[in-house]
Amino acid sequence: MAIVTPLETDSSGRRRLALASPATLEPLGEIEVQNEVDARAAVERARKAQREWAELPIAERARFLIRTLEILLERQEEVLSTVIGETGKPRTEAIQMEVFSVGDALNYYAKNAEAILKTEKRKLHGLTRWMKRLRIVYRPLGVVGVISPWNGPFVLAMNPTIQALVAGNAVILKPSEVTPFSGLLAAELFKAAGLPEGLFQVLTGDGETGAALCRAGLDKVSFTGSVATGRKVAVAC
Repeated sequence: MAIVTPLETDSSGRRRLALASPATLEPLGEIEVQNEVDARAAVERARKAQREWAELPIAERARFLIRTLEILLERQEEVLSTVIGETGKPRTEAIQMEVFSVGDALNYYAKNAEAILKTEKRKLHGLTRWMKRLRIVYRPLGVVGVISPWNGPFVLAMNPTIQALVAGNAVILKPSEVTPFSGLLAAELFKAAGLPEGLFQVLTGDGETGAALCRAGLDKVSFTGSVATGRKVAVAC
C-alpha cells in the first residue's frame, strides 16, 4: 500500500495527505480529506441524478457499461500504472485481478442485468395459492455508498459500483486513503463513457471521510475491509 504522510492543514482548514509508492518511494501525489459537508453535498447531487437514471430501461444503463469496458481496454496501461504505483503489486497480478476481472464484470452485468433484475413469479403453497399471487419486483434503492480497500483498489471499487449502477442506483465511492488514485481513475472512466454527472462520485480521505459518508443519508453501503471497521459501518447503517 502507498506510504501516507499527513501534511499541514490548508487555508480552508482541511487536512491533506501526501502519498508515495511503497515500491520505489517516489511521490504519487496528494489528496484532500473530505468531510461531513462534502459527503452530504455528494449525496444530494447523487439523489438528483439518480431519479432520472432509475427511469431508464436496464438495457440503456447497460450500454454505459459496455462503453466503459471499451474505455478500460483503451486505457488499461494507465490503470495498471496507477494500481502498481499505489500497491506495489506485480504487473501480472494487476492485469489478472484489476483489468481482466473488471472487464469481465462490466461485460457480464451489461449482458445479464435484464435477466437478473426481471420480475419473478413465485408459487404459493397451501390455501393461499387459490387467493393470492406472489411477484418479486426489483426497484433501485437510491444512493449507494461503496467503501473499498487498498489490496484490490480498482476491482473492489468497480465491482459493487457496476452492480449498483446497472440496477438503477447512484454511487458514492470512498476509496482507501492509501490507494485513492485507483478510485479517482474509475470515475474518469465512467465520465469518459458519458455517465450522467453526479451519478458516480468519489470522496477522498481517511476514516473520517468514510464515517461522514455513512452518516450522510445513504440507502445502502457496500464495505470491504477489516472486521472492526465493518462493525462500525454496520452500526451506522
